[in-house]
Amino acid sequence: MVLELHIWGPAFDLPSIDAQCLAAVCYLRTCLPSDGWSLIPSSDPTRTPLGELPALRDGGTWVAGFNNIVAYLRDISNGEWDLDKDLDENQRADRAALSSFLDSRGQPLLDLSLYVSSDNYLNSTRQALGAILSWPSSWTIPHQLRAKAKKRSEHLGLGSLDVDTAQEDKGEDAVLTAHIPKSLRKPKQTVSGLLGRNVQKNKFRLDGITSDFFEPLLEALEDEDCFFGEEDSSADCLAIAYLALMQNPELPQGWLKDTLRNKYPKMNHWNRTRVEEAFGPSVDVDMVLGRKDGLTSEKLVLPWRIPEKRTLPQTLQAVLESCIEPLPVLGSWYAISDVGREQSGNIDRYHTKQVRLARLHRRREIYFQVLASTCAVTGLAGWMLYKGMLKFPHRVLGAPKSRSFGQAGALFGLM
Repeated sequence: MVLELHIWGPAFDLPSIDAQCLAAVCYLRTCLPSDGWSLIPSSDPTRTPLGELPALRDGGTWVAGFNNIVAYLRDISNGEWDLDKDLDENQRADRAALSSFLDSRGQPLLDLSLYVSSDNYLNSTRQALGAILSWPSSWTIPHQLRAKAKKRSEHLGLGSLDVDTAQEDKGEDAVLTAHIPKSLRKPKQTVSGLLGRNVQKNKFRLDGITSDFFEPLLEALEDEDCFFGEEDSSADCLAIAYLALMQNPELPQGWLKDTLRNKYPKMNHWNRTRVEEAFGPSVDVDMVLGRKDGLTSEKLVLPWRIPEKRTLPQTLQAVLESCIEPLPVLGSWYAISDVGREQSGNIDRYHTKQVRLARLHRRREIYFQVLASTCAVTGLAGWMLYKGMLKFPHRVLGAPKSRSFGQAGALFGLM
């Protein structure tokens, strides 16, 4: 059976808007034949059993996350589909360290650039997400992604790139300005101007965190085409993915792209070349999503497949899920929790995980059916009450019973 790789859809002329998905695409294209897998831009983690993208499907088995996909391909192929198979022990340790570095330093930088910065999010990222998401996901998922990005990057102390924080600062400035004569006051700033000022104010910190990311990468790469030897490794795929999302997007506040291009031109050129090799020409969003013809063109280097459209029941379920998940108690019960990790080192651990996952999904289906039935019955009863077709029974009060005191009552004249 052909393997299916489900990812977040294309954006910024790249196959995906997510770095982990781009890394998975790069990895599969490097180690698998083109007819051995298909690429599906589903753009909705709830449509995969694990609730996470990227997700690889092999028959009835699902594996989610770049590192898990790499491990699964290695296991099912006995090492044939393993880009790290030729690395020695020291190189494997260095590869693990580099991969961890890319995830821990690169992702917060992308979060700041694409999501935390209100100017970039509202004018670029939000539109890119809207182009690949269907209703009602287009209303809920962008907000959820931005909230996660803010949480991942809050330790960097650059929340002022967000318009909400900028407005708070503006309010504090307004209090101080009230005590200054009008003739000496500065002109009122727009939100865009305020955000631009915050970028300039935080320029020193931004330069610091970008240098902490780019300089170690440049040192590790040296003058080679790959980080370890002459062949690509899984770390190369990760580096290409993160740098591509720093390099390609045209953003209103393009401080990350400018830093890569102006201060690290060698790495900028290296990654531009590698991106063209890995992903081919610019991706047409409408074509890969099936909105226009051309997906069967031989010019496409990736094995794209149009995602299945949602049915009406799936759409209704998505609407209801978006209402359930924010609820404090019911949302946590309904969500898929961690299914645990298997200690065995063979392929059976993936099937064991699938069994546990199936149980959790059956539980979700029961919750959904109970809640849907309750809502339907409540709605029908309310409509019937409103139309007068259903009435609550009224208690008829009878005449009060008289007390009887027997012969003693009769003796004293009591009835």
